[in-house]
Amino acid sequence: MIKVLGIKIIDRIKEAGLTQGILSKYSSVITTRLGFHEVTDSLCSREAYIILHLRDNHAESEKLRLELEPLGGILIREMVFETDLPDATETTYSGSTEVIGILVEQNRDVIISVQKILTSYGCYIRTRLGVNEIFFGRQAGLIILELTGEHRQRDLLESDLRKLSGVHVRKMVF
Repeated sequence: MIKVLGIKIIDRIKEAGLTQGILSKYSSVITTRLGFHEVTDSLCSREAYIILHLRDNHAESEKLRLELEPLGGILIREMVFETDLPDATETTYSGSTEVIGILVEQNRDVIISVQKILTSYGCYIRTRLGVNEIFFGRQAGLIILELTGEHRQRDLLESDLRKLSGVHVRKMVF
């Protein structure tokens, strides 16, 4: 099983300290962490996002989630890739920030096809993170994307990826 946890911190200045304390406590279950928020010369957003790629340790990752849930001022979403679960095609959340996870099985043709799709939708990909994984007992790539721009184009990107054999797509929306 591969689990990715997404956290939206609604007020980074007020809530980041509590969130950070819990993440530090469970650092042994976090393999990769990506944090981002809007920053320009004239703006430093109070809203922030953290994406966590977790170890395959169900008990500890569940403890982490249960400690985060009662915190005020955060939203939690999750993506799970399991060998016995079909790919989910819909999300029950609506919002402006979309993060998709793409698990790409090790196959040269599939990898090239995924790269072509990502390149063609490059203007709608704000953040990209790639991580090596083991899935079905074989090497695989896990790609995490924060999407931006027109919702129709985001949907088309997701649809094009879902059409590929050997590609598993999950989505979190905040």
